[in-house]
Amino acid sequence: MSLPEPVIPQEPRWKRRPEARPDEIIDAALRVFGAQGFSRTKLEDVAHLAGVSKGTLYLYFDSKETLFREMVRAKIITIIAAAEQDLLNSTAPAGLELERYLRRMWARMREPAMVQISKLVQAELTLFPELARFFMEDVMLRSRRLVGRILDRGVANGEFRPIAHNFAVRGGGIALLIVHGAQYQELLAQFDPGALTDADFIDGIIDFVLNGVRIRDDSRRRHPRKD
Repeated sequence: MSLPEPVIPQEPRWKRRPEARPDEIIDAALRVFGAQGFSRTKLEDVAHLAGVSKGTLYLYFDSKETLFREMVRAKIITIIAAAEQDLLNSTAPAGLELERYLRRMWARMREPAMVQISKLVQAELTLFPELARFFMEDVMLRSRRLVGRILDRGVANGEFRPIAHNFAVRGGGIALLIVHGAQYQELLAQFDPGALTDADFIDGIIDFVLNGVRIRDDSRRRHPRKD
């Protein structure tokens, strides 16, 4: 996959606000990591795309690993953190909180560069155990705890049923629907004659998830007896 076209600075380099540079570098890192993968990415490529020197990049990020971590924090963990704060301050039904979080994560993970990052995580991070541990602890487990708190709130207020195996949280069921759904829409939907729109896709995920955790009518049986 070819490297994205360099970003042309909007003003002379010496007039750019220094406080903007970390964000510009992180934005460039997202595109380069997504296009090249972690192993093939070079910091000079990121610097070039961001319109800064490699020396300037090193003023903010001392290694490729550090840059990757900060890119993940900026692009993914901020979404989780915002949802955590909203949950603390909200008295909305748990179903609404879960829907809000799913829509936020879908909007971010559906971005083309983020689709490539999710592929990178699946294909490469096992080769870098420290980064894999970071991603598990700071992204997956943190997201799991958040979803778990939403589901617990729903169980406590009578919206959701307790699920013994807890697959929706511990098995990654909800997260996988978002990640793999976004990958499908970006990479394969163009070849699918029955492809859904993005709006229909996330609406379908939300419907699937909420109906999987809501209280069921006890009068219904999974396998009704045939007379």
